[in-house]
Amino acid sequence: MNYKLLITLLFFSQVLQAEIMINVDRDPVVVDESFQLIFESDQKINAEPDFSPLNKSFTVLNSSRRSNTQIINGKVDHSQMWILTVISNKSGTFDIPSIRFGKEFTKPRIIKVVPGAQSKQGKSKDDIFIEIEVNTKTPYVQAQVVYTVKLYHSIATTNASLSEPKISGGQAVIKKFGEDSSYRTEYNGKRFEVYQQKYVIFPQSSGALEIEPIMFQGQTGAGGFFSFDPFGPQPQSIVKRSAAITLDVKPIPDSFTGDTWLPANQLNIQEQWSIDPGKLQQGEATTRTLTLKGNGLAASHLPAVKSNLPETLKQYPDQPEFQELNNADGFIGIRRDKMVIIPTEGGDISLPAIKIPWWNTVTDKLELAELPGRTIHVDANAIVAAPTDSGIKEQGVSNEISSTKSENSNETSIKTIEPELPWKWVSLILFVLWLTTLIFILISRRKTIAVDVKTDKKLSTRQYLKQIKQACKKNDPAMTKQALLEWAKNSWPNNKISSINAIKELSEKDFRLNLDKLNSCLYGKTSSQWNG
Repeated sequence: MNYKLLITLLFFSQVLQAEIMINVDRDPVVVDESFQLIFESDQKINAEPDFSPLNKSFTVLNSSRRSNTQIINGKVDHSQMWILTVISNKSGTFDIPSIRFGKEFTKPRIIKVVPGAQSKQGKSKDDIFIEIEVNTKTPYVQAQVVYTVKLYHSIATTNASLSEPKISGGQAVIKKFGEDSSYRTEYNGKRFEVYQQKYVIFPQSSGALEIEPIMFQGQTGAGGFFSFDPFGPQPQSIVKRSAAITLDVKPIPDSFTGDTWLPANQLNIQEQWSIDPGKLQQGEATTRTLTLKGNGLAASHLPAVKSNLPETLKQYPDQPEFQELNNADGFIGIRRDKMVIIPTEGGDISLPAIKIPWWNTVTDKLELAELPGRTIHVDANAIVAAPTDSGIKEQGVSNEISSTKSENSNETSIKTIEPELPWKWVSLILFVLWLTTLIFILISRRKTIAVDVKTDKKLSTRQYLKQIKQACKKNDPAMTKQALLEWAKNSWPNNKISSINAIKELSEKDFRLNLDKLNSCLYGKTSSQWNG
């Protein structure tokens, strides 16, 4: 009998299923205002629910879980509750879809979302709202879009946060610029505090590109810690969302003829010399700096400035320098290319003009940034010119001896000896110099070996940089990471470098930003295409 009772109890335990109820804290709800979905079960459920079907019509902001166990007159009751804070960005009637809890499913439910109150000017009458501004909705690919976020609030909030812009439907580089600012304004007779942030967005693909809404989250009606009143009004969560912005990104015009696409508000090129180019000396080094400055361009977009110098000017380029500034109109990218120049001959030397095509996004036409050609003068080095002058004097002395020889042989012999005496001294000086050079070579052999070791290290460094460049050209983040680690271990042998973050600690700001993008691509939650 006991076995039959046990089997019967097991049978009913399988038949009785958990009932999961869906409750809403209010219905209807207002668009862009948060509300709570509450899922409650009268039995214990071990499985984790799948709330992903909600993403079709709602945005889940956060979720929490509560469990409760009660024992009344020996009877044990279990209950569980899942509380989700969600919002809807569209008005209308929506289904709360069936949610799976292990083997159990909830029943669908309908909820109504109504529009928020709007003023005649189209702005919300709420105490908190967000405005978005862009300087253009039809930018060219890789051209700058200034994206401004303004948060208006007339009431105090706590635990406030503002999301950052995100892109959907395409690719873009987003950079924050300038300092956050705040000011006061009055609208419809109500005073507002305005909090402002600015970003620049560089679209990387043509076509439609959507900038997703900016979201504000916070709490209102909350006092300080010491003024907490458990019997008074409790803090209320508030969520506000801006409108989405759709950009129609234009491709590169067919009329653009340059090698590098440069859409900018302004582009110019300048040069600087460490020595006045009108006072150069043959064989002496000088540094020429070519600076390319683009308003509305990131520094990384600027190409190398190339100058085809004549063969009489030997040039040795240095690593380029990058700098980014900003003003009210957005980014200012700066690139400096330095090169050491050594004239090998004296005289006047012509430098060719440098012309860089770019696209003026203000006038919407092709323009040229030009550094005019010029002529520089190089003074011949006196030490280099001396043998030529000596040869001329020697020829003059020989002519004088020949003319005098026919008149008096004794005088001729005397005059012939006189020009030979300096050459004996020259030969003696050359012998001493040769002997000194030989001794110097023997002494400095060990130093030469040390220099060779340093040269080998430089060659090795160049090989590592070449590997990094090849990996970036292939847009391969994993290969780039490995090449960076090998390069860093060679560059900083005393540091234990085993990750990208270790390289960041030794890097400057701009390089750290690029390393963050690489890390995000390698380890981010969502996969994205990386532009090496």
